Amino acid sequence: MLDVDQLLSLGIVTFSLLLTGASLIAYHRTGLRKFFIVSLAFLLYAVKELVEHVDIVFPDIENSTLELMTNLVEFLVIALFFAAVAIKEGRRNG
Repeated sequence: MLDVDQLLSLGIVTFSLLLTGASLIAYHRTGLRKFFIVSLAFLLYAVKELVEHVDIVFPDIENSTLELMTNLVEFLVIALFFAAVAIKEGRRNG
């Protein structure tokens, strides 16, 4: 049985993947790169959430390694969101 923390993590992964799909659809419809970048950020956020619980599958992995991995992915997520906001582009004709 899953505890509350695991249920929330599962919900976060599911929601992040749904937002990844929605932003990819927006990218294909508009051609705006910022939607593609945002979809990468949401996908990485789902990966981060999974990495936080990788110790369930690999109990021998050190906490410091997990913390380093999650901090790196969080940094990449923030950087991608910033890039998506900072990009100035027009709509693609077509």
